Amino acid sequence: MPHGIIEKITNGGWGLVRSDEGVVFLNYVLPGEKVAYRVKDRARGILWGELLDVLTPSGHRIQPPCPYFGQCGGCVFQHIDYPFQEQIKRQILLDDLKRIGHYEPGSAPPDIIKSPPYHNRIRARMKAQKKENPAEPEDGRIGFIRKGTNTVIPINRCLLFPDPVNRFLEKWNTLEKPPFFFQMDIFMNRDNQKVYIHLSHPPYPGHEAEAEAEADEEAKMLKRFPEITFSWSGNDDVGVSALNIKGWTYFVSPTAFFQVNPFQWENMLDTVESYLEPCDTIIDLYSGVGFFIPLLKKYAKKVIGVESYGYASDLARRAFGGSGASGSEFLRIPVEKFNFPRADIVVVDPPRSGLSKYVLNGILKKRFPKIIYISCSSATFSRDLKALGENGYRLEALKAFDLFPQTPHLETIGLFKIGG
Repeated sequence: MPHGIIEKITNGGWGLVRSDEGVVFLNYVLPGEKVAYRVKDRARGILWGELLDVLTPSGHRIQPPCPYFGQCGGCVFQHIDYPFQEQIKRQILLDDLKRIGHYEPGSAPPDIIKSPPYHNRIRARMKAQKKENPAEPEDGRIGFIRKGTNTVIPINRCLLFPDPVNRFLEKWNTLEKPPFFFQMDIFMNRDNQKVYIHLSHPPYPGHEAEAEAEADEEAKMLKRFPEITFSWSGNDDVGVSALNIKGWTYFVSPTAFFQVNPFQWENMLDTVESYLEPCDTIIDLYSGVGFFIPLLKKYAKKVIGVESYGYASDLARRAFGGSGASGSEFLRIPVEKFNFPRADIVVVDPPRSGLSKYVLNGILKKRFPKIIYISCSSATFSRDLKALGENGYRLEALKAFDLFPQTPHLETIGLFKIGG
């Protein structure tokens, strides 16, 4: 049984241990620990291992509070005390900036703005297990993907969720036979503490007698949850609610992306504001329901929001593009089809995959004076940092936010300027 010392934690939360066969990556470990493991898989010269025993535990190792830890594919840091999680995440960020971005942050790496370690997530997508054998009964219990598989582990209580969401999960998953919806998009409005859930299909009768009886039973079941607002395709507006942040009223929906951690909303807006200055035009790429739009309108005569999900763009227009809102433009197109105009500042908040080649080339071609880059992946942020740096941009400021405690992920907001 091989054993070794964990050298560090890398992007994705994997601990690195060196062996005679090569570098091995393990989950649920800490730097400096002596561990026993086995190699499970080899891919492209990388060894993926399974932790068998911790022979010399770190002083930062704690008992994970969640009964699903190690099975659920979500949290991977619950065995680490929260202050040390911050240190690990900072080191992952620095490693990515240096190794991928070819950037040296100097003697003052960015501090991480902390979050409460639990009950910090108001939005999630949960699933039910689709049956593989038609003869098997459907299991309507919902949960997350089991680690290392494509199967669902039912979750009756998630420590990242606020109590109203957990009360729903406990009640739903303990029904004698919960109706089957293969996907539920869940959102809790911080202001009214109500839970809004978008269902994967509508609970109304179909054309066949069997489908009609089944859908009728689903509808009856939903009535047992009067505290929950259910919506589905065709009545999406039922799930829309108003949310106030810093005096601005947003329209939010469980189907549309919104930053998941409410404890960081104002911190993120304040950081972006510190990078802004009065100007003529700001472009907001991947603008969603308009999280940054009202702030940008304070500083620009014209704001252009670009969002591929049409419903999210419509909600942004409802909130911030009324008849009296001159200078606001909301485009319901993929950013890859956007014809970049001239602008003073471009704000980008891409998915974890980072900027596509089209978007990056469009930015480089126009040479916008300022770029404000919001990222949930230090790896792709560092990749794009390298490309921007090679084309005349410099990173002037960088702040990091722990939007995702118990995971290896960080949110960063960077300010790039051309030239200088």
